[in-house]
Amino acid sequence: MNEQSLETTAKYLVGAGRGILAADESTTSANKRFAAVGVAETEENRRIYRQLLMTTPAAKEALSGVIFYDETFWQMAGDGKAFHDYCTENGIMPGIKLDEGLVDLPGFPGEKISKGLDTLPERIVKYRDAGAKFAKWRSVITIAHMTNATGEAFSIPTEECINANAFVLARYARICQDAGIVPIVEPEVLFDGKHTGEECEQTLARVLSALFVAMRAYRVYLPGAILKTSMVLPGKESGIAIEARDVADRTVRVLREYVPEELGGVVFLSGGQSAADGLKNLNAIVRGGQESGVSWGLTFSYSRALQDPVLKHWASHQSDIAGAQAIFARQLAMAVAAREGKLVESTETENFVSAGQDL
Repeated sequence: MNEQSLETTAKYLVGAGRGILAADESTTSANKRFAAVGVAETEENRRIYRQLLMTTPAAKEALSGVIFYDETFWQMAGDGKAFHDYCTENGIMPGIKLDEGLVDLPGFPGEKISKGLDTLPERIVKYRDAGAKFAKWRSVITIAHMTNATGEAFSIPTEECINANAFVLARYARICQDAGIVPIVEPEVLFDGKHTGEECEQTLARVLSALFVAMRAYRVYLPGAILKTSMVLPGKESGIAIEARDVADRTVRVLREYVPEELGGVVFLSGGQSAADGLKNLNAIVRGGQESGVSWGLTFSYSRALQDPVLKHWASHQSDIAGAQAIFARQLAMAVAAREGKLVESTETENFVSAGQDL
């Protein structure tokens, strides 16, 4: 393990004035988003759409990295150059999503665990040798109150689910580092549900506590690793309004309490929020972090919050590449402003939210 190289990469990814584009939606997820806006679900359409994102001139200044899915990683731009090579040549580090999706956790209704760990040591080599500098692995945690077959009430997430996912994320992170790849660990507390902000805060605290216990146990080099985390939000079906200051206070409180100071950085997922909410809440969190003196870099690792307005325009005007790229450039500029805590509060953006990642 080259600790200095890992730490240098991690610092670059969360460096000032930049963030990460998550372009790692699976083929199934990408097709769902296309279907929702009336675009034919073909590989060529997926390639054309991704190309307009990668080749937007503003991306070179606003993005430190792009997370690819396997299909996207190998796809070619119009000039025959692979997207991952195009990014490297423009100062954007290529990354790769390495989990193979989610399966039910046996014996634990409503809970999931990610798969793919058994084949990871072999799979990671081909991406590293092709130029990938970092990777991402997603687990999901659901907050819900449920009833079993006998009518007994119970709540999730269970400790067993949290610990099982923490183990997988920690083992993935160590395997990445042994291969010279910076791991982004993503234990996503889902926005779906009826939970309160307080319940989300308590859950995220449990998740991060278990995660970093596991990462230390499996000897992950923390300065060469990055956390991708959800924000502390009331559930989408709760009927509770999202207030940026409350989101910021709760999120920063959890991070300060449970994230080790030596960690390489923290990036946020938008998790199904509208583009407007995702940007506004990031801006408030960064300001809260600045006020409380957090030690790690805070930035975005957004998919839908950057892409949804672009996708909506492109779906109706597929020949207007320049117009779609102008919208993407606008989203990137606002995201960069938010990651610096300088977003103009009156800035307006789309509230369209496309289909989420597969569960």
